[in-house]
Amino acid sequence: MYHLNVAVTDLVPPQSGAVANLPRLPILEGLMARASSRVATVDWRHWALERLGCTVSGRTAAVARLMAERAGASVEGKSWFILSPLHLVAGMTTVHHHAAGPVPLDGPTAQSVAVALARDFSDPEFEFLAVGDLILLGIQGVLSVETQDPARLAGRDLAEGFARGADARRLARLGGEFELWLHGRSLTGRDGRSVQALHPWGHGDARVIVGAQSPRLLADDPILRAASGASSEPSSALDVWSVSELLTAGRGFVDADAHWAAPLRARLHDGEIRSVDLHMGTRIFRMESGQWLRFWRRVRPWWEQLG
Repeated sequence: MYHLNVAVTDLVPPQSGAVANLPRLPILEGLMARASSRVATVDWRHWALERLGCTVSGRTAAVARLMAERAGASVEGKSWFILSPLHLVAGMTTVHHHAAGPVPLDGPTAQSVAVALARDFSDPEFEFLAVGDLILLGIQGVLSVETQDPARLAGRDLAEGFARGADARRLARLGGEFELWLHGRSLTGRDGRSVQALHPWGHGDARVIVGAQSPRLLADDPILRAASGASSEPSSALDVWSVSELLTAGRGFVDADAHWAAPLRARLHDGEIRSVDLHMGTRIFRMESGQWLRFWRRVRPWWEQLG
């Protein structure tokens, strides 16, 4: 038996009035209804890093700096960002993030893009680096800017992901230059989508200090892999679920029940998992075997339970 931590990256409460025709997830909703819940005080990645045993002493985890450190780059006096490739969708009046989220690259493609960026943006102020399938950008100086993980922006208006803070305009100008640079390059990701923008994020005020021991990591997330301790704790595990990855794999949103919730319910019932902490949107749900007796609780739509 073990305790399972699960972070859902991109299932967030819909905007007000935008619930018409949203698909229901009956199995997941039943698990949520019988669980105890509390407000999530940090985002899913900050929470996942703490579950891995990391020390994150601040509000926003500097995950780009962590990746640069693990790659051996000099990080002092620089602001580090992850450049996530995006495929954008133009509507009648606005531009949106693609519903499948950021475009995944393979390692060799990320490396070639980082080399090309370093060549074409040959300013000593900038440093470009590929770490696995991620592209990193280092900028001299400490920027005052807040950015968003694009995993939470899937399907949303492009403006919702704009950086904020004193140096936000500087970052926005650089993002515009990246869009011009990408134009006509025919860069595509592993899923065949074209790359039209590079979204900078991952800069933060909280340095991530990796612990000595971590739960078993079940997810193939490069940042969480870099944050895992040298030894594994057998009594707990950490997984990450993403609607965008379901879509990228050719599944639909309604497959989340069969792919995630049904196996989780079965493992709770047979005792393989003794308890679960599920970080989803704005709440954390604690699920335990004894909660099946809470049959009187009304099962509400998943978006209402996230409110």
